[in-house]
Amino acid sequence: MKGIVKTVLFDWDGTLLDSFPAGYHSSVTVLRHFGIDVDRKRFLETYSPNWYESYRLLGIPETEWDNADQLWRKTYRQQTSELFPFAAAMLERLRQAGMSLGLVTSGNRERVLHEIDRFGLHGVFSAVVCFEDTDEKKPHPAPLTRGLDQLSAAASTSVYVGDRPEDIHMGQSVGTFTIGVESEYGPREILEEAAPDLLLPDASHLPESFGI
Repeated sequence: MKGIVKTVLFDWDGTLLDSFPAGYHSSVTVLRHFGIDVDRKRFLETYSPNWYESYRLLGIPETEWDNADQLWRKTYRQQTSELFPFAAAMLERLRQAGMSLGLVTSGNRERVLHEIDRFGLHGVFSAVVCFEDTDEKKPHPAPLTRGLDQLSAAASTSVYVGDRPEDIHMGQSVGTFTIGVESEYGPREILEEAAPDLLLPDASHLPESFGI
């Protein structure tokens, strides 16, 4: 890939941010509020970056989705998620190599921008696309296409990095090189089924994969 990659766009949760414990706890809290009990296995079976799809699968009435969102965000704010230890240095290494960086996430904008600011990453990403920014959600190509447009980047020289099959399918539909990274949201077996161009244990291996 060395010499052809100009742009790298990332997923956030599970890829750069170690948010699974907080996200899982918040989701379980929401579901219990609505009388729905799930274990980790059931949570992962019904998990979707489009959380409304998860709500639907688990039986939360559509009329309650806004209330569920508010409870999830309130519960999440009471916890702390941190960047993976490698993330900041890895991003800076890519920037120093002249790559343009973007973020395409299913996280809500208020939460994601707050976290970016808290971790001192303001200005690292030249494009940030969040859940509210497109009507269609992952794996639909719209979020990634929006990110590429904001960066004036061609798919043929861009990479999308994510930890879920939906991330891989979105990148494939747009025509970027796709890199899957294992996480608690995205174990290796489901990423292998999505057939990314490259599968890594985590995103710390990206610079070496790009030959930098």
